[in-house]
Amino acid sequence: MIPCDKIPWTALAKKHKVVRSTLSQKYRHETRSREEKAIAQQKLTPQQEDELVKYIEELTARRLPPTREMIANFTSSIATEPVSESWVTRFINNHSI
Repeated sequence: MIPCDKIPWTALAKKHKVVRSTLSQKYRHETRSREEKAIAQQKLTPQQEDELVKYIEELTARRLPPTREMIANFTSSIATEPVSESWVTRFINNHSI
């Protein structure tokens, strides 16, 4: 492997019509696939999402449907970080709740 500082990144990037930083990061194996990026950005694991859906369905079956704020609070406590209103909207839409 050629040392990174010896490679003419700018000239290679222009030749192949790609972004220079992307090219050098790819060479150093510093990039992730779209799938890896998506997984890293998820607030909950798929298993946690399934458990949250089951919990919401159980509450709804007992005629105690949670509010959007309650869903946000449940999720924030599981994820150990706050979730946005738009996250709650996407979650509800994705799971047909």
